[in-house]
Amino acid sequence: MPAVSPSEYTPPPSAEMLARQNDDDALRLLIAQRRLYSRAKRWLGLRWFGMLIIGLAAPVVSVVRPGLAVVSGAVAGLWIFLGRTVLMSTQSTATAKAAATQEQFDFYVFGMPTSIERSTVPSLEEISAITGPDSRLRAVADDEDLVNWYPIEPGNAGIVTVAISQRANASYSDRLLRTTAVVWGTLTAAWIVTLIVVSAVVGISLATFLVGVLLPVLPAFLDVVEYVAGMRKAARGRRDLARSIEQRINGDNGEIDGNDLVVWQERLYELRRSAAQVPDVIYKIKRAVNESAMNSAAVQLGRKVRKSDQ
Repeated sequence: MPAVSPSEYTPPPSAEMLARQNDDDALRLLIAQRRLYSRAKRWLGLRWFGMLIIGLAAPVVSVVRPGLAVVSGAVAGLWIFLGRTVLMSTQSTATAKAAATQEQFDFYVFGMPTSIERSTVPSLEEISAITGPDSRLRAVADDEDLVNWYPIEPGNAGIVTVAISQRANASYSDRLLRTTAVVWGTLTAAWIVTLIVVSAVVGISLATFLVGVLLPVLPAFLDVVEYVAGMRKAARGRRDLARSIEQRINGDNGEIDGNDLVVWQERLYELRRSAAQVPDVIYKIKRAVNESAMNSAAVQLGRKVRKSDQ
């Protein structure tokens, strides 16, 4: 599309965006971003697997072989170092590529000008290698439920459709992140209580508990706390963005223009790039409920806008 400035951006008709999000070029980007996010989650899973082993094995080793308590602490420290350097860097790289690819999908569907060239956007060859042969794009998209990604109604004005889609994305992620934070917070609390109770029942000394139980698992605990705090912060950012967009859709604080949509899109990218990853198992469990809520909200907002325009 010809180059335009953000203030001159005018979305295409909703019917065009509805069709565009399901064509091969869009599905290729959508499949690529999904697989890049999954790649980032695998690196996160490796970090957490090591933390889980440390959290479960260190107390047992300290009770059975008190002399190895210091070794357990050293192993925990080494893993936290690797997790926060090599593994986190690799995870962040995959996340940045996924966020940039998802942004390209949005630009394509919304007919939106590219305001900033992302160095993290994968090359065409890399995207093709990730997604596989073009002849399989439609089948893969159907299998992974990627068709009709955004809740687009042809009867809505294009600018309303983009705003509703951006809000839907932010709200959907907010719900998912809050669920993940609750799950991890609950598991962490249960883990701590279990360690304390088992240590008391076994009757290990205070020194052994501190050196063999508390210190080895402390790095893992702090990593979990940081992860949960990051989840809650990311959820708040998305919730604030969703509310801001909703207020503008409802007619508060003036009408929406092309510049608003570009600014919100930039904010979405920053949130996607910096947010902690949600485990696939939680995503799959909550997907049906979250998508139903997202679609319902989109329909309500669209109906409200159409009534106000009558």
